[in-house]
Amino acid sequence: MMGTIPLPTGWKRTMLGQVTDMQMGVTKGKVTQGSTVKLPYLRVANVQDGYVDLSVVKKITLKCSEVNRYRLRLGDVLFTEGGDFDKLVCRGTVWNGEIEPCLHQNHVFAVRPDYDYLLPEFLAFQAAPEYGRRYLQLSSKQSTNLASINSTQLKQFPVLVPPLPEQRKITEILRTRDQAIEMTDRGTAGRCPHPETWPHAEIAHGGVAGNSGG
Repeated sequence: MMGTIPLPTGWKRTMLGQVTDMQMGVTKGKVTQGSTVKLPYLRVANVQDGYVDLSVVKKITLKCSEVNRYRLRLGDVLFTEGGDFDKLVCRGTVWNGEIEPCLHQNHVFAVRPDYDYLLPEFLAFQAAPEYGRRYLQLSSKQSTNLASINSTQLKQFPVLVPPLPEQRKITEILRTRDQAIEMTDRGTAGRCPHPETWPHAEIAHGGVAGNSGG
C-alpha cells in the first residue's frame, strides 16, 4: 500500500496537482480558420520510459493564436494518457527542449512542476518505479491489454516532496545509478528503487537522509 513508510523530517506527501500545473495537448483534426502554422508535436509513440524518441516527429496545423497553449516548455514532465497496460506509467519523461518550438497531442500530459517545491527530474524518477506504476495502473481504466488515465486521476498521484537540496542529491544519485546501469543494460535503466525507500536505503548511506532532520 502506498504511503505506509514513515517519511523523514521535512518530507511531505501531497497530490501531484497541488505542486504542478497540467497542460492539455492539441487535438488532431481540429477545424482551423484564420492564420495558421504547422509545427512539430509529440505523440504517445514519442514519449518513452525515461527518454523522448525523436526518430519520427510529425507536424500538426493549428491556429497561430493557439501555439502557446500547447507549447512544451523546458522541464515539463511528460505522461501518456494510455497505452499497453504494462507500459502505462513508464512514461514520466522530462522534456529538455530538444525541438523548439514543439507541441504535444491531447494524449500526452505536460506536467509543469512548481520549482519552489518540486524538481522535474525528481518527479520523473517517482513515476518510473513500482511506486508510480502501481498507483497509475490501479487508477486507470482498463480494457483487455490497454489502460488509460485521465487528468483528474493523474493530479491525485501521491508525490513525495523533500526539501529541494535533498531532491537535488537524490536525483544526482539516481541519475548516476541509471548511467551505470545503462552502460550494461539499457532495459533496466528505469528500474529505480521504490521512492519511499529512498531515504532509508542506499540513498541514506549517500548522506541524504542524514540531513533530513535539519
